Amino acid sequence: MVRYGALKSLYDVDKTIGTGGFAKVKLGTHLLTGEKVAIKIMDKNMLGDDYPRVKMELEALKNISHHHICKLYQVIETPSNFFMIMEYCLGGELFDHIVEKSRLTESEARTFFRQIVSAVAYLHSKGYVHRDLKPENILLDKELNLKLIDFGLCAKPKGGMLSHLQTSCGSPTYAAPELIKGEKYLGSEVDVWSLGVLLFAILCGFLPFDCDSIEGLYKKILTGKYEEPPWLSKESRQVIKEMLQVDPRRRITVNKLLSHPWMTMGYYEPVSFKTLHQYRERNEEVLEVMASFHGTSIEDEWTRVSRWMYDYDTATYQLLLEKHRLELPLTMNTNFCNRFRQKRSYIPVLMQRGTPVQERRHSYSKLVTTINNNDCGSIEKLNVKNKENWSTPPKSRKRTHATGSEDLISPIPTKVTPGQKKVIISQLNNDLPSTPPPVVSSSSNKLLCSIEKKINQVRNVLTPRKRTPGIDKAEKLPTVLLDKNLCNVSTTSFTNPQDVISQLNTALQQKGIICKIKGFTLRGKIVERRGEGENCKLSFELEVCMVKLASRNELLVGIKRKRLKGDAWCYKQVCEQILKLTNTNS
Repeated sequence: MVRYGALKSLYDVDKTIGTGGFAKVKLGTHLLTGEKVAIKIMDKNMLGDDYPRVKMELEALKNISHHHICKLYQVIETPSNFFMIMEYCLGGELFDHIVEKSRLTESEARTFFRQIVSAVAYLHSKGYVHRDLKPENILLDKELNLKLIDFGLCAKPKGGMLSHLQTSCGSPTYAAPELIKGEKYLGSEVDVWSLGVLLFAILCGFLPFDCDSIEGLYKKILTGKYEEPPWLSKESRQVIKEMLQVDPRRRITVNKLLSHPWMTMGYYEPVSFKTLHQYRERNEEVLEVMASFHGTSIEDEWTRVSRWMYDYDTATYQLLLEKHRLELPLTMNTNFCNRFRQKRSYIPVLMQRGTPVQERRHSYSKLVTTINNNDCGSIEKLNVKNKENWSTPPKSRKRTHATGSEDLISPIPTKVTPGQKKVIISQLNNDLPSTPPPVVSSSSNKLLCSIEKKINQVRNVLTPRKRTPGIDKAEKLPTVLLDKNLCNVSTTSFTNPQDVISQLNTALQQKGIICKIKGFTLRGKIVERRGEGENCKLSFELEVCMVKLASRNELLVGIKRKRLKGDAWCYKQVCEQILKLTNTNS
């Protein structure tokens, strides 16, 4: 059931797949095409001084288009929330891939790193710098192609890429020395330093600069000295050294990195940063499908879509365009209109035969506009007193900032999670809303509904619903996964899934990790105390599932891992402990 009115009848919202300081990411379904999307939901009340940061992120995502950068489909703004509809990457974080294999081979690391550098070079060519490059901000799609995400700390220097920035921001372990010193810096140079740390982490499985205290970490970064493990090749050591130069003037540039010998080894050509797909290209087949569904001409459809308003039409077009590239059928969900008819009295005009094209088009436009306006307000307007203040969210004191004049962004030290909210575990299986009963259009309808409601209340009191202790009825059996395209899943030596969830809970609690279990899903949290308060250092999710091996027609018990928020390297240590404690086999 959709909790947010702004998404009602446009997207089905499923479980939470990520959380942050003031945002959460949920898995969603674009109803008109049936495609999966990621929905980033940001609470304006929690943004405070980060409000300009969101605006910059949206501006950047609307102006860039690259096959290794996660696509933005739609933006919905309400009085209390931002909703960013994004490309869904099934493969999870690159960091999870590193956890699975401890470290990557040089060949695999090169393949991934070429894609990362291609995306960063493209960003720089468009005048943007990312400033938060790390494995946690790189996702993998189902074909294991990398996608760069999280542009909340990006900046576009007003004078171009040769203009200096002054805001200290990003993740401390990936921060360049000039950021630590608080000096002015070039965005392209700090991105290159972060790329060096990232490549080291991919090849080694640990960070070049790491320390328990922030002061000790900064001292190591300023010296630029790190230990090189014996398995690193001479060529790998050289390219990392050229990126991790303390003096930014001696640091290799992105353009030179594109054709570096280590980068071209086995490829015999420089890395290209040109985009392979223009997401704003005109496609006649996609336009024909949309025009037929909406009852318009192809030219009228393109005139509306090509405005790129990042509304529902933009999302529909880009999702269909991706299906066309993958040579999948371009179909529209016919039940989409039926669901609208059940909720809006004027819907039948939309697909009525004999209705003039312009009238049908107008009805569709009115439909989407009404949904975006009415549904958004139906939930949020109860908490909003002054509409004049919608564009300016209330300030929050939950985060501190050291901002420069060119970009208002958060500083280097790690983010503090605002509030101490309880983490709600989403259900494993979310069914589509059931079809509502037919409407009785008579004056006796209210009376009948009232009588029926009273009867149901009496029935519920007399015959309370029986509850099964432990696992709910809907969650008696774990999710069954196929052995194809499994990501972040490890099989175990156990045969009973209930034993696995119990073993996990016991092992984690012995390590001092706070655990909550619902069904076959376990949420773990590590809390560190700072003075009188507490801070969530790490939050993760483990789901016990059944893995079906098609080759042997066999079911194995597996553990699916997901880092929700917090320190990624702490998560890596936890995962390694879990794999040992439960006798898992990768």
